[in-house]
Amino acid sequence: MPLSPNTTLGRYQIGSLVGAGGMGEVYLAEDKRLRRKVALKLLLTDFAADPERLARFEREALAASSLSHPNILTIYEIGSEEGTHFIATEFVEGESLRRLMGNIAPLELSRVLDIGIQSASALAAAHAARVLHRDIKPENIMVRADGIVKVLDFGLAKFIEQASPAPDAVTQTSDLYKTAAGMVMGTVIYMSPEQARGLELDERTDVWSLGVVLYEMLTGKQPFTGDTMTDILASILRSEAAPPSKLISSLPAELDRIILKTLSKDRAGRYRSAQDLLIELRQLQKRLEFEAELERTNLSNPRSGATLVAQKTNTVEEPTVAITTPLEVGAQNIRNSIAVLPFVNTSADAENEYFCDGLAEELLNALAKIEELKVAARTSAFSFKGKDVNVSQIARTLNVNTILEGSVRKSGNRLRILVRLVNATDGYQLWSERYDRQMQDIFDVQDEITLAVVDALKVQLLGENKAVVLKRYTDNTEAYELYLKGRFHYNKHTPDGWKRAIEYYEQAIEKEPDYAPAYAAMTSALVFAWFFGVLPPRETIAKCKAAGSRALELDESLDESHAALGRIGFYYEWDWMKGERGYRRAIEINANSASAHLGLGMILVSRERFVDAIREGRRAVELDPLSLVTNLYMGWIYYFADRAEDALEQVRKMVEIEPRFHGAYWLKGTVYLTRGEYEEAVEALEMSQKLGGNPIAKAYLGCAHACAGRREEAVRVLDQLLAMRERQHSEAFNIARVYGALGEKDKVFEWLAKAIDERNGEMVMFDAGSKVERGHIWGENFRADPRFAELLRRIHSSTGAHAQVKSVNEASESATQIFESSEHALPPDTQMTPEEETPKSSA
Repeated sequence: MPLSPNTTLGRYQIGSLVGAGGMGEVYLAEDKRLRRKVALKLLLTDFAADPERLARFEREALAASSLSHPNILTIYEIGSEEGTHFIATEFVEGESLRRLMGNIAPLELSRVLDIGIQSASALAAAHAARVLHRDIKPENIMVRADGIVKVLDFGLAKFIEQASPAPDAVTQTSDLYKTAAGMVMGTVIYMSPEQARGLELDERTDVWSLGVVLYEMLTGKQPFTGDTMTDILASILRSEAAPPSKLISSLPAELDRIILKTLSKDRAGRYRSAQDLLIELRQLQKRLEFEAELERTNLSNPRSGATLVAQKTNTVEEPTVAITTPLEVGAQNIRNSIAVLPFVNTSADAENEYFCDGLAEELLNALAKIEELKVAARTSAFSFKGKDVNVSQIARTLNVNTILEGSVRKSGNRLRILVRLVNATDGYQLWSERYDRQMQDIFDVQDEITLAVVDALKVQLLGENKAVVLKRYTDNTEAYELYLKGRFHYNKHTPDGWKRAIEYYEQAIEKEPDYAPAYAAMTSALVFAWFFGVLPPRETIAKCKAAGSRALELDESLDESHAALGRIGFYYEWDWMKGERGYRRAIEINANSASAHLGLGMILVSRERFVDAIREGRRAVELDPLSLVTNLYMGWIYYFADRAEDALEQVRKMVEIEPRFHGAYWLKGTVYLTRGEYEEAVEALEMSQKLGGNPIAKAYLGCAHACAGRREEAVRVLDQLLAMRERQHSEAFNIARVYGALGEKDKVFEWLAKAIDERNGEMVMFDAGSKVERGHIWGENFRADPRFAELLRRIHSSTGAHAQVKSVNEASESATQIFESSEHALPPDTQMTPEEETPKSSA
């Protein structure tokens, strides 16, 4: 029986009836104790006697009350009075999305994005709390008069199971479906295929339902229709939704991609959660607002700088003379520091991501050569890719004051590039521009953007430095795109990525034989492919030296080649001075090169110049604070300097950045091993292996087992390392380590001799490492053995390494001749192994 106005239920005074559903009624009421309006949802008396319906009623309250989010209806209380069960919630003054769409359909794109973003944000919070809504539809989305969205009715909500689905999972969901006979048609329309089939559900069912809602808001139509419930379900399971732009031609292609991704019938093709959808909707909203602002302001001069900001101030004096705008005042106070974020790909083709990343990286590299400018390293700047983080937070994290961001739309030979420079301290745009150009103009666009940034930041760019920054290496756009594809794959830092990068660089060189950056980039890819055992040492080093030499012959100012050749000099030729010269020359050219500072730090720590080494490592971390590899190598510098606590602090930093980074647990386990905490070492090193560790971490795990007295486990690890040598270019030094912990001294020296013969890169750290690890891996008297001195003599002696280096130099000369041939390409590799290996304790 309906309640009459002014009657009371507990502490609530009933007002008017505002709604009714299949299970109950909703009243506007007043909480007399707290003096606030509430919505009081009452379960009908007949249903209160039904345990299943009562459980659903209580489930709604429990699910929603576990969530705290501005876009989710707040639950105040669940209770019962005199046999009447109720839920008290905040009262939302507004209208349902269903009513809003009935009055205005389709909705404006800006309003659709606003409602969609708020709804996705609510679902993202629910998913983070392990709650599925399972009944997203326009009736369950309220829009207040001020535009705030509230997601309602968690009556079908379910907590996501942490473990694997229960055996009766399908039955549980089928029970929901069996109520379809009494379900309104609207609910079926928003069901996901898996929900319609009675399968176990996860976050992606809510993504589908919200996608249907977005489609309906955009087009005024539903993507799946039919005359009966059965027809609708058949359409959901079998039909493909038409792209929204087919119905509303003005909608952007990027929106088609987003909506159709939410409506993928295979849930593996959908966004994994509402959070992923939220990020893409916000990026689209941001880009469209950016484009609209450019259209309104009609910007045409890429170096105008103050155009946008000047519109935000009323203090304009004497327009006939030079005007000082807030932009100029701000720029004078800005410390010259910048982060270049990855450009957003707004093309219909997702494959153009390589071009967007590459363009941003090219701009970053150009700006990094400016002496007055501190530039955040690529790894840290690109770590924000796809994340919903505002520019102020990014700037604080990277310790910069300005942010360069943009988007690229590439269609055939046509480009639309939108760029803006933001003062992160106050949010003002220092400069922005839109470039509608042809592909052949891309090099001019890069120069214009670089000069516009320089102009906006009031940086001095004169003489030789200007020539270096604006140097153009090719006009061949095909070679340029192949080069960008190479960089895209190289930056994945995987074995397959390095091999594919080398292939693209070779193709770029075929198109442009004197393309110096392609040779330089190939040098880096080859040296990593060698160092991590992806390609055979001798041939790869020969190619690497030839590529590096050719790059420097074409342009001596390429820091990447100097650093790569320095790495070879140190880790392969064991020439400490040559390695140091290479890294120092790279830093001289590009003081913003975090990898060069890190590489120099590793050389210095190997020579026990600990203060200088730590200074270089800290400089690298300052430039690249979010790079896991940079922080890992900083940890190794502390480790070899015998500063265990500092090394463990680096572990904590890495885990904070990425809790599942295997390198953090590798370093942690190694530190514990040298502190005699063997059980803790085993635990950390086993975690490293579970997360995808590498052979060095595996060797340390064998050492930890041996030191803990578990000889059988240590021998098992040793057998695995021996087997690995048959499949890939695994280092003898790893095997020597385990023999050392097992106390088999003769085997240790046998395998160390092999490591020298094979020129294992880690041997350069052997002297420093054996001091830190003495008494745990190598034994207390290991360094007193005469054979140890002989090993060091062979490592440090130029004559001891002469035969190996000579053979490499001869191979390098042969490779150089190949470069000078008409093909201008490296000889194809005949031995490639797919074994994935991750960074070692060297840079």
